[in-house]
Amino acid sequence: MPSTIPLRDAIKRGRGARPALIWRSAGVRLALAAFPLWCTAAVLILWTPWRLKLLVGGVASLAFASPAAGLLATALLAPFGATLQTLLGVPYRMSEAIVLAFLAGWLLRGRLDPRGPALPSAMAAAGWLLALTVVCSIAASAFALAQYPGLLPQTARDLLQAYYIYPDRVGVIEGARLLEGLALASATLFVFRLRPSIAVSLPATLCVSGAAAATLAVLIWRDIGPATLVERYARLGYRVAHVGDPNAAGSYFAMLVCLALGMAGRASGRARAGWMALVVTNAVGLWFSESRTAIAAAAIAAALAAAWVRSGHWTRRARIAALGMVLVVGIGASFGRAKLLERDPTFRGGGFRQQFNATSFRMIAARPLSGVGIGQYYQTSSLFLSPRMAWIYGFENAHNYFLQVAAELGIPGIALFLIWIGAAALVIARALARVADPRLLGAAAGVLALLITCLTSHPLLVNEVAFSFWIQFGLALGLAESSLMNAAPLADHPQAGARRRKFWPVAALTAAAIVGAAAVRVARGPVEPPRSTVVDGLYEWETAEDGRRFRWTEGYASLFVPADVTRVSVPARVPIDRRAITPMGVEVASGGVLLGRTRVGDSWTTLVVALPEMSPPAKLKRIDLKVDRTWQPALYIAGSADLRDVGVQVGECELER
Repeated sequence: MPSTIPLRDAIKRGRGARPALIWRSAGVRLALAAFPLWCTAAVLILWTPWRLKLLVGGVASLAFASPAAGLLATALLAPFGATLQTLLGVPYRMSEAIVLAFLAGWLLRGRLDPRGPALPSAMAAAGWLLALTVVCSIAASAFALAQYPGLLPQTARDLLQAYYIYPDRVGVIEGARLLEGLALASATLFVFRLRPSIAVSLPATLCVSGAAAATLAVLIWRDIGPATLVERYARLGYRVAHVGDPNAAGSYFAMLVCLALGMAGRASGRARAGWMALVVTNAVGLWFSESRTAIAAAAIAAALAAAWVRSGHWTRRARIAALGMVLVVGIGASFGRAKLLERDPTFRGGGFRQQFNATSFRMIAARPLSGVGIGQYYQTSSLFLSPRMAWIYGFENAHNYFLQVAAELGIPGIALFLIWIGAAALVIARALARVADPRLLGAAAGVLALLITCLTSHPLLVNEVAFSFWIQFGLALGLAESSLMNAAPLADHPQAGARRRKFWPVAALTAAAIVGAAAVRVARGPVEPPRSTVVDGLYEWETAEDGRRFRWTEGYASLFVPADVTRVSVPARVPIDRRAITPMGVEVASGGVLLGRTRVGDSWTTLVVALPEMSPPAKLKRIDLKVDRTWQPALYIAGSADLRDVGVQVGECELER
């Protein structure tokens, strides 16, 4: 039984439907195209290497002439942005340049299909509201930057003249990546409706691109290939070549292994042999990434897909129970392995992930409605990391993409993102329940595998991986909708218009709330670290026998000072003269960089700390302390009942600007 109906006929049945707003209004379409069009034109007009002009101009021209061909070129080239940057010798974000060139050409082409991307109503509404959330978040960050004379105009000039090498201050780059992903998924669905044959050619292009990346990794591992890539491998020791993050590379290969398996399940003869070769090659890339999470995610997604196929003739209740059992076993095995790893003294990832999650929850609690700002998590993390994590990392991302979105865009932002994903997942689930299409099952399993890895890493912060994911996401939705086209298309359903009209009041109220939350964020001013021992590692203030105020440190402790402070004098001592305790070594760091080490005895010693410059709009600097050992005063000081684990006493600091 064919798994899809002829899409041309389905599209013709929808010709009488009211076109989507983007195709009804040339003004709206050109407004959406303005940003990608300017970024593409800037590459072509301003001084850039001719090879870069040829690449970007070629993709834009191809997308304008044939959106399907432009999408295939984007799917093929986007995973190699970092590699192209190295080969061309230009410090550009090449993957983003390729994607924006495609989007510019696609939007300028116009209304080939008057219905546009057939997104479910809830998904479309969530997408537009999420875009509004991102724009308001950037605007709030820009308002904060405007307090520094000259910085906001300079930022605007950087955006206009050198976007692809722009040092981000207000979250434009991170926000653009998310919105470009939504646009890329919508464009993929649009092209799928226009050219149903990409149901085969697009998966082939994605998997061939992954196979090329895996082959490149093997060659670089064997010291074969461009000298710069070989040197980077030798320096970092990563067995992946096309991206610098091995966990993100693992997520990418896990997604493509599932996709290739699904395509192999539908093919036959030589075509199946070709798909199996792509399965093996991408599996080699997955193995080379050495990402435990990605390998486990691929196994869980494949097991769920296999259970879905095997249970096709079962009742719905039995099928759900079987799938739930597979999921529980997979998650249980993952947790069991995590517990074993935590007991391994050579492995520290599991415990650190728990602390990263705690950091994210503290950040969410600080700004639950507006978030700290898109693209601001990394810089803001120094205010919320535990003292030990701040000592090791200085600054770090969330290592959980969903928590990172929640921290940056607030609870409304993550809710809209999950609605966008969830609405598509419902369509895919309905289609899989109706027709067992191996292509759809493989594409959906790949999307699921990558989303699983987002729970412990952030592959969608890596352009080369994120853009491939959104293309496959749109492909899975397109395959699902083609399976459901036997029924009247959503836009032609007699109740569809009424449902859409009900969305408008809710969407308007949500939009007003988003704008209001951004305004409240601006009014509240910069975020501050929570006053808690889990963040600063300092106990409450006490008074010494000489009248000096002090605080005990734990094994790790942190001090926060204004960003304009250049030098800090920190008095410290250990109020006991015992060989087992004193002198106590105290190391000082800031931003993950060691600044010095001082031995502290039973008299007050001043630690003089010269602090590095901080880029606006940062308001605080963090000074991290690490002591050689902790001890309990009750065991060493007569008459003391203090059983706390303490390090040294830290007095009131003197600040120099």
